[in-house]
Amino acid sequence: MNKLLSICAAVVLMALSACQGNQANQSTTMKSIPQTDATVLVLVAHPDIKKSTANAALAKAASEVKGVQVINVYDYPVTPEAYKEAVTRARAIVYQFPFYWMAAPHLMKQWTDEVFMVFSQDETMLKGKRFMVCCTTGSPESAYQHGARNKYTIEEYLRPYEGQANHAEMVWEKPLAVCGQFPGGGQQELEQGCKQYQERLSALVAETSK
Repeated sequence: MNKLLSICAAVVLMALSACQGNQANQSTTMKSIPQTDATVLVLVAHPDIKKSTANAALAKAASEVKGVQVINVYDYPVTPEAYKEAVTRARAIVYQFPFYWMAAPHLMKQWTDEVFMVFSQDETMLKGKRFMVCCTTGSPESAYQHGARNKYTIEEYLRPYEGQANHAEMVWEKPLAVCGQFPGGGQQELEQGCKQYQERLSALVAETSK
């Protein structure tokens, strides 16, 4: 019996050692968020941005605005430690995502639960900063009206994010929705959306750089 316990203990120790080794290897190979002097941090949440049309175009448009840093949350570990420096430096935070079933992709929710929530408990991290949402939809804007197919407006569907901003004592900015982005369509709306996005981001940079 003692021999069996000794063998089991040895197996457990070996497993723990292997796990620790894997974690150490992963931690050394994790990508780190580049350090910049940008005052506006755009967090893109798209599970496959390389295959995206609308969100890839919007992210590119955002990256061309001086003072803006664009980060895809799928490229970095979802931990407060990974984002602390970028969020501390930023004076405005923007969520950008495709509208999946009236919400952001799951990793954006995970980022909110595991990173934003931690930062919201520290008054020096988020309080007073600006918070904006930019999203894309497959349905046209006309579908997001009272009495239309989706019954509610985009702003009404995005109320949870406004509540998130209020809870963290941030300044909620009017969201930007680029609608009608179905496969093979919506090019005119996308071009106009990219232009509006750059204008909104430029205004945020100007306001947060004073």
